[in-house]
Amino acid sequence: MFTFEVSWMDGPIAIALAVLFVAVYLLPSLIAFNRDAELRWVILIINIAFGASIIGWLVALYLATRTPKTTPMPQPL
Repeated sequence: MFTFEVSWMDGPIAIALAVLFVAVYLLPSLIAFNRDAELRWVILIINIAFGASIIGWLVALYLATRTPKTTPMPQPL
């Protein structure tokens, strides 16, 4: 009555799509650790906890890509 066919390509394609999804999901954290961001652990927690919502993912991405604040060098007199 019901037939279920699985081709040999279903497994590798499913694995590739899962790896791609995880990489995109964790992209803010990957950027933060690659750039050695000051708040990289906070970004990772935000990314994992709230990344499923678009707002949480965008907040983590913003924190990962913002430029670090630098203190101005004192000028010689």
